[in-house]
Amino acid sequence: MAVGLRRIGPAFIVGACIIGPGSVTLMSRTGAVYGYSMLWLAILAGALMAGFLALFLRFGLYSQETFLGLVSRKLGPGFAVVCGFSLASVNATFQFGNNLGVTAAMTTLFGDIPKVVWPVGFTLLSIVFLAGFRNIYLLLERLMTFFLVFMVLAFVANLLWAGPDWLAALKGASIPNIPEGADWLTLGGLVATTFVMVAAFFQAYLVRAKGWKEEDLSSGVTDTVLASILYTAIGCVIMMTAAAVLYPGGRVDSAAGMAMQLEGVFGAHARIIFCVGFGTAAFSSFVTNAMIGGVLINDGLGLGGKVNSKSTKLIAGIILVIGMATAVAILQSEPPADAGAVSASAAKSQLEIRALALAQALTLLAMPLGVLATLLAFFDRDAMAQRPLSLPERAFVIVGVTVLLGIAGMTALRVVPMLS
Repeated sequence: MAVGLRRIGPAFIVGACIIGPGSVTLMSRTGAVYGYSMLWLAILAGALMAGFLALFLRFGLYSQETFLGLVSRKLGPGFAVVCGFSLASVNATFQFGNNLGVTAAMTTLFGDIPKVVWPVGFTLLSIVFLAGFRNIYLLLERLMTFFLVFMVLAFVANLLWAGPDWLAALKGASIPNIPEGADWLTLGGLVATTFVMVAAFFQAYLVRAKGWKEEDLSSGVTDTVLASILYTAIGCVIMMTAAAVLYPGGRVDSAAGMAMQLEGVFGAHARIIFCVGFGTAAFSSFVTNAMIGGVLINDGLGLGGKVNSKSTKLIAGIILVIGMATAVAILQSEPPADAGAVSASAAKSQLEIRALALAQALTLLAMPLGVLATLLAFFDRDAMAQRPLSLPERAFVIVGVTVLLGIAGMTALRVVPMLS
């Protein structure tokens, strides 16, 4: 049993971070609007993420340098600092989505409590979590492994209630198709919330925190494969549930709205299970997401990028507070004075869902520096102790960063006009 547990860890932590409120909300929205037809996109994003997790596993095992330490050596300390802060800004953006997500779940279950209690409460709990344990890695590993497995069970239970069209799901998973007039804010956000490059970077640091060496490669591969299957399956299950319940003509203005519509179809138990799964997804991303930003800034500043260091935890705490403050500002925003009760509620839900989608999509715009750092890590012959990538592996890196930059460019063209 102990040997089996040693074969899981880093990728499960990353997987639990990937399945956050943004992914749950956007997968639900995509299934409601496009049915099963976008399953292929979720699977493609999951496969790309799995490949980069495997590559950064290898980097963590074989490299004598940290990820941004290599960037500092190649391009200078100043560039490493800028790169670290730029990439950490992605996590700060994700963090307010985590706050909105946990608020949506808790408000659905405990509607009488003011909304602002939840982001404040969960942020304080997360800060206590960071400050209260010296070996934060070991606790993260155990907790996030439990959360990831729990989310699978919760969301599969909802899918079984929904009774999906398995033939349509198989077609949507195997035949790529982009509907005419597709909402690129939603689809770009869907890809960004699964193919999360900053989380892939974190894999290299987690491998070191785990204490794995070159001889642990097979354990790392097992960990990566299992975690990738789980987080990709969770996303597809959520999309299929929304497709079965709401498509065609359905709409998801919030994850809480999705939960309420499930209650109308399956009863209160389905709503509770969905909200528990959704709340788990949000909280599992809280600490991990902040830790990613903390590690990247820490390493960019030349402090070593250690997961358990005090400076990493301090920076992670600051990211938690920024996310909380942004979420509270959104939750306290008021609809127009002349809006009726129904329109005001709809406007509020729409604001929150668009904020989540925009947050996920805009993370792609911070990726150019990350792409450059990735190319340095995998195309420098000295980076991994004279174990350069094979030609197929290099081709995969090129395909992955091309897809990432392509989607970032499309998102920029579509999103920038919407920001006004």
